Amino acid sequence: MTDSQSQCTTLRQAFEGALSPSPWRFGPDTGVVVGLFDLHDWQPWLANAYAMLDARERDRVQGRRAATDRDQLALAYALHRLLLGNALACDAANVPIGRDAAGCPRLSGERLYTSLSHADRVLALVVSATGPVGVDIEPSSRASVMPEIAGRVCHPADTAEIAGLVEPAWAEALLALWVRKEAFLKAAGIGLQREMDTFTAPDNALLALPGGGMTRVRMLQAGPRWVAAAAGAPDIPVESAWLRPAAPS
Repeated sequence: MTDSQSQCTTLRQAFEGALSPSPWRFGPDTGVVVGLFDLHDWQPWLANAYAMLDARERDRVQGRRAATDRDQLALAYALHRLLLGNALACDAANVPIGRDAAGCPRLSGERLYTSLSHADRVLALVVSATGPVGVDIEPSSRASVMPEIAGRVCHPADTAEIAGLVEPAWAEALLALWVRKEAFLKAAGIGLQREMDTFTAPDNALLALPGGGMTRVRMLQAGPRWVAAAAGAPDIPVESAWLRPAAPS
């Protein structure tokens, strides 16, 4: 896309165009929906993204040392606002989003739950009206380093379950386990307060949330280059899709 084309289309318009083919219907009974974004696709609207952020988001962005990291975080926050604004039927700039003590995104005064994850240049956003949610995405290439931290990731039951696998399947199983546990910890709102080796998280597992309630952790179809999982209400289907701006004509 050329600079002149990007200037003629705002980030909001590009987002709406990417969302329009989706079957998602947001409302009081919104299930669990996950939007996947390659931030490189959205780079032409970087200036729009920065303009959409509130003061706290700008502070968090400016706290990143590398310019590339700042730009990707700005795009992530702006796309998050656009997805939530669509769900709440309000302007993205007016989405009442904040963060709790653990740094998890929270919507004040709204019965809507959300989580985000970004790795390298890719972003995953999950939204639901049916209860707490969490999401995690990692590049599939990260499987190569997972054996180094297997002891931090695996509960004894996990170790036994994947013991019969050989490389590269063993490392790939570790990475899948990691993203499922990350998704659960985000849904639980406890982040690093609980060590991964203290619980199991098989695919499609039901896990108890702090304070009551249950969540189901499921792998997502993110393509061969990415590994992703989401946690959400047990009996609600998860819909996920890559959202990309239209190619220039």
